[in-house]
Amino acid sequence: MYSMTGYGKAVYKTKDLAVSVEISSVNNRFLEYSFRLPKQISFLEAKFKELISSQISRGKINLAVSYEDYGIGVDRLVVNRKLADEMYRQLAEMKKKYKLTGSIELTHLLGFHEVFKVEKSDDIEDRIWPPMKRAVEKALKDLGAMRKREGANLKKDLVGRLKILNRKIGLVEKLADENVTAYRQKLTKRIQDILENRALNTTRLEEEVVYMAERADITEECVRFKSHLKQFDADLKKGGSLGKRLNFILQEMNRETNTIGSKSANTEISHLVLGLKEEVEKMREQVQNLE
Repeated sequence: MYSMTGYGKAVYKTKDLAVSVEISSVNNRFLEYSFRLPKQISFLEAKFKELISSQISRGKINLAVSYEDYGIGVDRLVVNRKLADEMYRQLAEMKKKYKLTGSIELTHLLGFHEVFKVEKSDDIEDRIWPPMKRAVEKALKDLGAMRKREGANLKKDLVGRLKILNRKIGLVEKLADENVTAYRQKLTKRIQDILENRALNTTRLEEEVVYMAERADITEECVRFKSHLKQFDADLKKGGSLGKRLNFILQEMNRETNTIGSKSANTEISHLVLGLKEEVEKMREQVQNLE
């Protein structure tokens, strides 16, 4: 199990390049990216996404990359020598024609931006992607280790809360008979009210009996709740990317809890239902952190 929250950092060096990477992740329903890259390597963004998605399935990923290039550089400067020659010739003629003093310096040519052009090196990707990839892989490994530790802590907490839920639903089942008794008392009183105010209506009485019997029976809800607990426990043991699945199971637990609460006429069961809802909500908060 992995938490979606974590941080990783790595540095990778070659004789020409020193790459520094920081990567962090936070909760998110889907896999999203935020990159801080030097402009010169922005074209590698798709490769970074592919690398990250091969190891992470959910979360907001923040990746920052910086580097120092000791080799030929990502870009290269190209000099238009023919144009430079023509510029120099024109300057020499102007100097002679207008009888200007001083010599023609390099700084004069630098004023003509057309003479110089920055081009991308043909081997940029082949040269810098391998060390970039190694650095990101190391940072992802660091991030994964932290996410795994956080996932283990979350799992430990969830297992403890599962035990609490098992104990509480067990107490609800024991009190289920008392719940039926409480409804029977309500039913008796309502029948007495009917008999006091008007002649006995057998159809009305049968309807009341069926309705109250359904209201009193919480057996099915308890059985389904316990089934959800078993499934939740089995998934925890299986591990993997579980956040969405566990959240769905908790929604079903919450639905059964609400039904038990609506059917209950027993004060003790009502108190237990509140405890069940509190634990389920705490578990949902924790599950939001799982990948």
